[in-house]
Amino acid sequence: MNPDRRILIIDDDSDFLAAMCMQFRGRYGVMTAKSISEALILLEKSDVDLILLDVGLEGEDGLDGIKKIHAVHPLMSIAMLSGMRDVKTVVQAIRSGAVDYLTKPLENEDLAEVMEKAVATRSVYERCEALLLTQTNGKNGNDSIVYKSRAMQQLFEQVEQIKMCGANILIVGETGTGKDLLARYIHQQEGSNRRPFIAMNCAAIPEHLLESEMFGHETGAFTGASKRRIGRFELAHGGDIFLDEISTMKTMLQVKLLRVLQDKEFCRLGSCSPIYSDCRVISASNQPLDHLIETGSFRLDLYHRLCVIQLVVPPLRERSDDIPLLVEHFIDKFTEPSRRKRFSENAMSRLMEYSWPGNVRELANVVQSLSIMVRGDTICDTSFPAWMMSIRSKNGASAPYVNSSCGLPPDIDGQVFLLKEYVANAERRHIEHALQFHNFEKSKTAAALGISRTTLYLKMREMGVVG
Repeated sequence: MNPDRRILIIDDDSDFLAAMCMQFRGRYGVMTAKSISEALILLEKSDVDLILLDVGLEGEDGLDGIKKIHAVHPLMSIAMLSGMRDVKTVVQAIRSGAVDYLTKPLENEDLAEVMEKAVATRSVYERCEALLLTQTNGKNGNDSIVYKSRAMQQLFEQVEQIKMCGANILIVGETGTGKDLLARYIHQQEGSNRRPFIAMNCAAIPEHLLESEMFGHETGAFTGASKRRIGRFELAHGGDIFLDEISTMKTMLQVKLLRVLQDKEFCRLGSCSPIYSDCRVISASNQPLDHLIETGSFRLDLYHRLCVIQLVVPPLRERSDDIPLLVEHFIDKFTEPSRRKRFSENAMSRLMEYSWPGNVRELANVVQSLSIMVRGDTICDTSFPAWMMSIRSKNGASAPYVNSSCGLPPDIDGQVFLLKEYVANAERRHIEHALQFHNFEKSKTAAALGISRTTLYLKMREMGVVG
């Protein structure tokens, strides 16, 4: 028996309820109610797997009780209880929505059989509901990976080699390079619509909720857990789970993830019952994990489990041949055919000279912004926003466009930046200079700037500094 499984027994006989509590103590979690209204109040606060409902409640009809409960909890499994087995009543109960009909005295084996059926049915409903929610909240699948550069061709040659291999994959690439699109593409290459693809961003979920999100929880596992939740690993069984920003995961949770990868089993929070999940893990990081392993913030044994195969997505500055294709793609995506715009030769040259610290995501935002804000059919380089006027070359050196009369970066209308924009620009250039001066050694750079290594990484990420 499983004490994690909970039963609500509805009967107006106090002696019978007491006997049931004694009989199933240690086997199930047992709750009792003497009326339908009392049961509904309990169900608002508690979660159960099965309801045992007496046919002949005092002053109430048990068959009507099925309808009342299902009106509020439509997926609840209800088995009828009676001192005698009347065929007509059994048929009515099943037609009303009962999953089974049990007679008193209740045998342990009979209840165990009904419980297993109820749990299995509920698991299917919950899994379908949760899968539908994750797929609805996910990407709509309209985004495609556009490329022609040799660097991307080599990447997709590697992807073709790992098709149907089932090994865990680590995707490494700077922010905005399309790691999530690549993960979905790898999943689609398996060619089965029945295989689920479950994605979660480890950095976007609060630390105290991440374990629950990954492995699920039972009712009452922690404050606010008013309903059982199916975890992402449980949903991904038979398919792929994509763990984005894996480098942000705390060490304690890394240990639990390692066990899941080794044993393919885990327990929901608040439960001791193991759940089996066989899925491929596709993880992604916007930075190599080597320095995190050296500092002890990422486990080496977990790294080896995740990185059976490593794919490196090249940054946009290393695949500038793809920029014209990407620009056309984003123009088609963000503009109607009747309002379609084109980039002038000078504008396209500017795009191809820019270092794109935000990579493809930044390019998409630029194209969308210009498509909306620029009047006319042609987008010229003079139409570019102020924040693009300080261009870094592909080797990472700054090459700001400066107004010779005042020495400050000009606005699109010829005006100077706001003070906070100028300060942010100066801070970014100073950090770039310090990185170059110290040969991109982060510890020495942070010490020279008088900040911690973590603060340096945060500022580099916020400002799009590459190094």
